Amino acid sequence: MTERKLGIAGLQLKKRPGDTEKNLRNLERTVRLTKRKYPWVDLLFVGELYLQPYGDRDWKEYATPIPNETTERLCELSQEVDCWLVPGSFLEKEGNKIFNTAVAINPQGEVVAKYRKIFPWAPHEDTDYGTDFVVFDIPDVARIGLTICYDVWFPEIFRTLVWMGAEVVLQPSATYTPDRRAELILTRAQAIMNQCYVLNSNVIQAQGGGLSLFVGPEGRVLQEAGTNEEVMIEAVDIDRVHWLRQHGSFAIDPVWKCLRDSPLEGKFPVYENLKAGEVFKELGATRIQDSLREWRE
Repeated sequence: MTERKLGIAGLQLKKRPGDTEKNLRNLERTVRLTKRKYPWVDLLFVGELYLQPYGDRDWKEYATPIPNETTERLCELSQEVDCWLVPGSFLEKEGNKIFNTAVAINPQGEVVAKYRKIFPWAPHEDTDYGTDFVVFDIPDVARIGLTICYDVWFPEIFRTLVWMGAEVVLQPSATYTPDRRAELILTRAQAIMNQCYVLNSNVIQAQGGGLSLFVGPEGRVLQEAGTNEEVMIEAVDIDRVHWLRQHGSFAIDPVWKCLRDSPLEGKFPVYENLKAGEVFKELGATRIQDSLREWRE
C-alpha cells in the first residue's frame, strides 16, 4: 500500500506596498527556487492578498474578475514547475460585489477551486461575504480545504470543511495586528478539534506580520516562522489523519465518532435559531468604535 504523503511549502514573503509586479516576481522566483531545491513538494502557498494592493481609500478600484492577467501568469507558473499553487487571495469583482478570493491552481495550469472569504474582517475589511465552503482534491493523495485569515476565529468553517472530507486546511493570512498571538492559539485549536492539519502562511508587511505556523492533527506545532522571509517545508502524513480519526487523538479521543454518535445529531440550538441567542441582544452595529467607553448604540 502506498503511503499518502503530501509535500507542502508555505512561503512567508514580504509585501512591498504599491509594487504588485515586484511582489509577483518575488513569488515566481521563490517558487522556482523552492521546487528546484525540494522537487518532491506538491503544493506551494502564500499569504492573503500578497499580490493585491489593498488598504487605500480607493482599494475597490483594484478589484478585477477572476481569471485575470495575474492569475493567468500564475497558471503558467504552476504548469512550468509542475506543482499545485495557492497564491494567496485577490480582490475579485463580480457584478457590483467584491470578494476576498483564494484560488487553487493545478500542475496543468488550471484554476480548479475558488474560495470567497466567508468572514471578512469586519468592519475593517469592507468586502462582501462569501457563502460557499470549498475543498479540492490532489488525486490519490489528499483533500484540501481553503480558508482565509479571520476565518480561523470561526470553528464552524473548519468543522464544515472536515465534514466535507478535508484532511489539510490551508489558511493564507495577512495579520500584523496585536491579535496575532491569539490566532496562533486558534490555529492549534482548530487542528485539535478537527483532527486535521492546519497550515498557515502569513504575509510580512511594513507594520509587522510573519509568525506563520504549521500544525499537526493533534495540535503539535510542526513549524513556526519568525518575522523575516522564510520558506516552510513539510512532508504531511495524510494517513496519520485517518489513524487519529479512527483510534482517537493520543489514542484516546475519537472526537468525530463521538460527534457522529451523539443523540443531538448536529441539532445544536445556536445553529437552529442563531439570531435569537441571548448573546446578541445587547450588541450594537458592526462598526469601528469611536471610544472604548462606547459599547452599543
